[in-house]
Amino acid sequence: MSDWTIKTKKRAKELKEQGFYNNWTKRNFGLITFFIYPDFQIDDEWFKKRLNIYKKNAKILGVKPPKVNFFVYPSIEIGKKIGIIPTICFIKMKEIHGHLNQSPGHELTHILVGKINNSKNLPGNGLWQEGLCTYLNGTKTNQRKHTLSLNFSEVTLATPWKKWRKHMPGNLYPLAGSIIQYLVKRYGWKKMILFLKKLKKAARNQDKISLDIFKKSLEEIQKDWSKWLKKD
Repeated sequence: MSDWTIKTKKRAKELKEQGFYNNWTKRNFGLITFFIYPDFQIDDEWFKKRLNIYKKNAKILGVKPPKVNFFVYPSIEIGKKIGIIPTICFIKMKEIHGHLNQSPGHELTHILVGKINNSKNLPGNGLWQEGLCTYLNGTKTNQRKHTLSLNFSEVTLATPWKKWRKHMPGNLYPLAGSIIQYLVKRYGWKKMILFLKKLKKAARNQDKISLDIFKKSLEEIQKDWSKWLKKD
C-alpha cells in the first residue's frame, strides 16, 4: 500500500470519527450506497450509470459484485481542502472516495478485480490492475487510439511490462488500457481472467503463466502488442 493511500485512509477514518460525513445525503441503490457532499445535487442518471457499469463489469469478470459505499465529492479541489484526494478505492473496505467528473467505472472495477486477485499479488496501481480498470472504465474510449494520440516515446513503449508489476505511473493508464484491449481482442476474456487468477498464487512467475495460458512469453506478447498498436 502506497504512502498516499495510507494517509488518505487515515484521514477518511479521522473524518468519520469526527462525524464529518453524518450530514451527507445517503442514496441506496442496492449494490452501491452513495454518500453525497452536503447541499450538492446530482441527477439520478449519474448514479444509475455507475450501478449499471458495476453490474456489467461484474459479469465480464465473472465475479459476484459486493456492496460498496461510495462517497461523492463535487470536485478534486473540494476534497483536497479536507485532506482527501477523491480518486481512490479501498478494496478490502469496499469503499470509494470519488468526484463528480470521474469515469463511471474505474474505481468500481478496482473492487471487482479485488475479488479475482488480492492486491498483495496484483497491486492496486500495477499494470494489470490499472489496465483492467482503465479498459473497463465505462467511457467507451478506444484505448489504442488514445495511447497513440499521446505520442509516448519509443523507450516508454518498449519498457518491459514486468517493470510495472508493482507500479504504473498515472500518465500511462491509457497505455495499460491498450494492453488489456489487445489481450482481450487476441485471446478473449476467458484467458485474460485465467491469467489474473494464476497470478494470485504466483505473481512473480508471469512469464511461465503467460506461456501456459497465451503460449507466448510476455516479452513476445509485448512485441505483438507494439505492432498492433502502431498498425494503420
